[in-house]
Amino acid sequence: MVIGAKGQKIKTIGIEARQDMEEMFQAKVHLELWVKVKSGWADDERALRSLGYTDDL
Repeated sequence: MVIGAKGQKIKTIGIEARQDMEEMFQAKVHLELWVKVKSGWADDERALRSLGYTDDL
């Protein structure tokens, strides 16, 4: 799950992405993130493959 416990994973991803962009553009960046929820995604083989999960796991 990308979000993580109490949103910590998505927060870390956002902070690191913002810092990388600020370094790249040499300017302050305001980055907004939002989460899209798809009901039943964990049971949908095609959805899992699109997220990089394979039968190997």
